[in-house]
Amino acid sequence: MTRPATTRGPSPPVVVATRPVFLDDSGRRWRRFRLVVLAVVVVLLALTAVVAPHVWASPALQVSGEQLAPPVTSADTGLQAPLVGGGPLVRVLEVRREQGVASGWDPFTRRLVVPSFPAADSRAIGSSRYVIQRYGYSAVATRTISLTFDDGPDPVWTPKLLDLLSQNKVPATFFTTGTMIAKYPELFRREVREGHAVANHTLTHLDVSSASATRARLEMVVSDRIIRAVTGTEAAYFRLPYEGNDVASTQATVDGILRAQRFGYVVASHDFDTDDWAYAAGQEKGAIPLPPLDGRNVTVLLHDGGGHGRKMTVDYVRRLIPWAKAQGYTFHTMPQVQPDLAERVTRVRPTVWDQLTLRGVQALYVWPDLLLRALFLFAVVSVVAINLVNTGLAVRRHRCRRRQWWPEAGDMSLPVSVLLAAYNEEKVIARTLRTVLASDFPLLDVVVVDDGSSDGTADVVRSIARDDARVVLVQQPNRGKARALNAGLSRVRGRYVVTLDADTVLTPTTVTRLVRHFALDHTGQLAAVAGVVAVGNRERNLLTRWQALEYLTQIGIDRAAQDELGAITIVPGACAAWRKEAIESVGGYTDVTLAEDCDLSLSLHRCGWRVTQDDEALAFTEAPDTVDALLAQRTRWVFGTLQSIWKHRDLVMRRGSGPLGWYVLPAYVASIVVPLLFLPFATVMAVYAAQRQGIGIVLVFFLLFMLVHLAVAGVAVLLMGERPVHLLVVPVYRVVQEPLRAYLLHTCVLMAIRGVRGGWHKLARTGAVDTAVVSVVAGTPPEPARAGRRGA
Repeated sequence: MTRPATTRGPSPPVVVATRPVFLDDSGRRWRRFRLVVLAVVVVLLALTAVVAPHVWASPALQVSGEQLAPPVTSADTGLQAPLVGGGPLVRVLEVRREQGVASGWDPFTRRLVVPSFPAADSRAIGSSRYVIQRYGYSAVATRTISLTFDDGPDPVWTPKLLDLLSQNKVPATFFTTGTMIAKYPELFRREVREGHAVANHTLTHLDVSSASATRARLEMVVSDRIIRAVTGTEAAYFRLPYEGNDVASTQATVDGILRAQRFGYVVASHDFDTDDWAYAAGQEKGAIPLPPLDGRNVTVLLHDGGGHGRKMTVDYVRRLIPWAKAQGYTFHTMPQVQPDLAERVTRVRPTVWDQLTLRGVQALYVWPDLLLRALFLFAVVSVVAINLVNTGLAVRRHRCRRRQWWPEAGDMSLPVSVLLAAYNEEKVIARTLRTVLASDFPLLDVVVVDDGSSDGTADVVRSIARDDARVVLVQQPNRGKARALNAGLSRVRGRYVVTLDADTVLTPTTVTRLVRHFALDHTGQLAAVAGVVAVGNRERNLLTRWQALEYLTQIGIDRAAQDELGAITIVPGACAAWRKEAIESVGGYTDVTLAEDCDLSLSLHRCGWRVTQDDEALAFTEAPDTVDALLAQRTRWVFGTLQSIWKHRDLVMRRGSGPLGWYVLPAYVASIVVPLLFLPFATVMAVYAAQRQGIGIVLVFFLLFMLVHLAVAGVAVLLMGERPVHLLVVPVYRVVQEPLRAYLLHTCVLMAIRGVRGGWHKLARTGAVDTAVVSVVAGTPPEPARAGRRGA
């Protein structure tokens, strides 16, 4: 079924270019680009130099007016410093002795903290220079219980806990991580608004005892600034991740305690650890134990974020509150019963540095997650949706083509010539010409333009021409493929020209199936017919099998969909039939791009000509079988396509440009922009997501797109009558395709910015097209015995 032709009206002028697209021999573009990049780097460094000292300064020290003291580490205190006292706060003190009395001094402020230790503590301290002291409760606090929650706020469990605490009028203390605050600032504000205490639990839940001193400082200071920016509160106390309340655990965290003290923070701990995280993870069985309420004050450690869900924690709090109240206990925040914490909580006006810190953390930890989701949705739309739309269009076209009536071969007495441009094709040109001459369509002539070959290409052509008068050899100095084709175009006798690459292997019916479309074109608008190019050396290795699937999918689905829309963008020079008049009307082949076939196709569309594709016009080519050869070929293809699209960019979304300008070309642009801008970021985010959420989330993405590609490739196999064995390569295709395309696009865009002249990087032919493969796909032996002389 063919769509009715429309009369060509006024068309936009052909874009005339006299020099290669993107070429900049002067180098000015590249110099300007480097200057811009340098300027951006300098500005960023300058901003960092201005902002970093302010962000780096500890807000806790700024509020207290203290100066940052020299560090004290476990190398000074030892890892076995004695632990004395009791309470939910912990600090390291320097021990001084005068007249037999041991006193405790802050090792950073040099202030006296404990005038004299009780006798039992003095005996435990012995001769040690440093001591770890637990302390904290107000002298008037009795039968108090403080619920503390670490690692939030969590968008699922924290609201449930807040609702439960609100219902029971129970205040609590939340030790929050900076990244979670940055993600859920409104939830964090709710904690403050409802009367709960909030404090610092590092930026990313890092073990600040074992981290580098620089990283530890960043974790504490940045999280503090985020709390200030979100709530206007300075809460200069801090709980160490992974801390414990037994002797060994506390001694192991002595470096973390010292670091927090040095930056002005009081270090909070706990009296009773519920291990709720272990019960949630299944490491502990049974019910979470209730704290021993024997009349003493108690601070309970729980978690509202992280881990395997906090349902058990919510249920535990629901059980604990009435039980503790029945024991005569009252609930308080830690600052309400611990004076040292109460005096560390102040209202502040967030500074510009606090706000910049919040935005910076959101840019690093929040926006990437949001962008990853947006990229996922965009990928679903741009990849999945476009693939499905193209597949639907290809299926619709196939059903219509099955009902297409074709004229008998005898009716197609059209004047047809074959044109080949050859450069150093000695190994393959004879085989190509033999398959051309064996065509069942009567050819006027076969013109071979030898573009300055340095091997025996011309001798091989002359040898064949002696046996068949239709073969015409044209020789010229090496001027490039476009000029060779133009030279040949002026020599062919036919009104219709079939162009081939010098390594293309045809079937006897290929030419017939290409030119039959012109026999049905009574309007004279059909300019070109694209054939189906298949990989003839597909069995060579995994790389050629991958390319075979790529050719099959792109021709069977993407180009078929474009044909259904009347918007084929590339009529391949390796196998196509052309109306000579149409090529001449747009100025012939140009050498301003490395993709002369894409440039010519878009020029034809621009002038109102029509192009189509024949799915039965088979040709076989030799695909690169090494990585280096593949990269060289694809660099030329991608760079040439970029040149062509840029040259014809005014067609994109232009009024009257139809599906070509409003769907096909924008899809091309999207396929360029997405890998350029988003794939590197998406790769980093995939690694980040795998680290945080496990490899499963990445596998889900991979499997989703692989299944879509498997479905699309399956349809392509059915439509093109190929073997399902191609589908076995789909997983490899997904692993190779996107990184390869991103690499090529970045390389080619850099080439465009630099303004270099792209090289042809001609593939060295080996004659590796497998005749057995051709026979299976085409259903007929492709290479007959040597053709005898036959007149036109």
